[in-house]
Amino acid sequence: MVQKRHAKYLGLCLLVVFNLSTSKRKVGHRSDFASPTIATTKSANNIYYNGTHHIVNPWYGWQPRIKTPMNCSWAECLKEDHTCKTCRDSPEDVSNSSSLDPGEDWIPDVTMLRRMFLDGHDANGNPWPPPLDNDLCHVLGNNENTKKLLDEAQVVGAPISRTLETKNNKILCFIYTMEKKHATSIRAQRETWAPGCDGYLAFSTKSDPRIPAISIPHRGREEYSNMWQKIRSILQFVGKHYLSEFDWFYMGGDDLVVYPQNLKNYLGTYNSSEPYYIGRRIWDTKPGSRRFNTGGAGYALSRPALQCLLDHLEDEVCMPWKKTHEEDQMAGLCLERACNITYEDTRDDQRRERFHLYSPEWEYNYKGRWGLYNKLHKAWGLLLGKDSCSPETVNFHYIKIPGMARYLFHYVHGCNRGSVDSSTTDV
Repeated sequence: MVQKRHAKYLGLCLLVVFNLSTSKRKVGHRSDFASPTIATTKSANNIYYNGTHHIVNPWYGWQPRIKTPMNCSWAECLKEDHTCKTCRDSPEDVSNSSSLDPGEDWIPDVTMLRRMFLDGHDANGNPWPPPLDNDLCHVLGNNENTKKLLDEAQVVGAPISRTLETKNNKILCFIYTMEKKHATSIRAQRETWAPGCDGYLAFSTKSDPRIPAISIPHRGREEYSNMWQKIRSILQFVGKHYLSEFDWFYMGGDDLVVYPQNLKNYLGTYNSSEPYYIGRRIWDTKPGSRRFNTGGAGYALSRPALQCLLDHLEDEVCMPWKKTHEEDQMAGLCLERACNITYEDTRDDQRRERFHLYSPEWEYNYKGRWGLYNKLHKAWGLLLGKDSCSPETVNFHYIKIPGMARYLFHYVHGCNRGSVDSSTTDV
């Protein structure tokens, strides 16, 4: 399969080499760029289409150095204030980004991680994504509520496909973040679930084409209270450059852990040629109150839904000048009022949730005593404990520690859990 795919790109490689020799610079390529860590790659998959040309991605195949052997245990890496340098979350591992200038007209190569996943190695021939050993399976004791939820709810990550998507179910996952998270949360996403999406892009305060991450302007200041303006710019950028390339567009934050094949399998039950708005619904049932999918769990828009949202983003009904942190409510408001699109019930056939606002521990511990949380789910009710969580769970939220993100991904994909068999994954 890999040989056939490489042969497919051979002609493109020859064409690209010719184009680059006759043009000093094309969008997405820096001819003056040189780095000993990613200067060459054996894979023809370093060719991508930027919307106008097939070009070379000089950053294809990059991954931070994996320090081995570990000088601490994975259990140590799950601590928020750990000082271990081999937990794959040290800023020094992704340093030197200040010298990476992709150019102001750069269009990120969003399918890079997916192609690297299909290759199975980085530019230097090292395994990619970097393997997670089975010591990570046992870092939480049997009494830990995170592990209890995953086991009792029998959460399993569907095997991530190792073939290119051919059906109308290609998904672009894009994340909002900040530069300081590149070495921690974003790196954890990049090395775990991001390659399971057909495309992945981080919108950050600093561009880094190795990730890939891009910084784009928006109205107002870069601050939490101005999230709606940041999200508006993100959606417009995605619509301009990637709308025709994907069928679904899933957006969330840097503290998400996603089970990408579960997400793809679930979205595959909908017709992506119709307008859909998929996530964790919120409504307090009061007349005139907003109905929306919470941004915390992430939400997916089909291409027609995103197109309609983009067509009306500047309409007065969508409050284009409003400054607020409630970006998820604003998106839901715009979709409902301008497009007549509202959320779907995304529970499974036993009323268990697929999209989660919180961590597994929080979901397991919640006893139904938070009035506001209950109110926002009054229309359909809440199941508690293990019953809150579908075996086909799509995500967990508020995962702040990179080591925990790796654990949550690996435990449901790569660990032998007895009656809950998650060891057959392709990951």
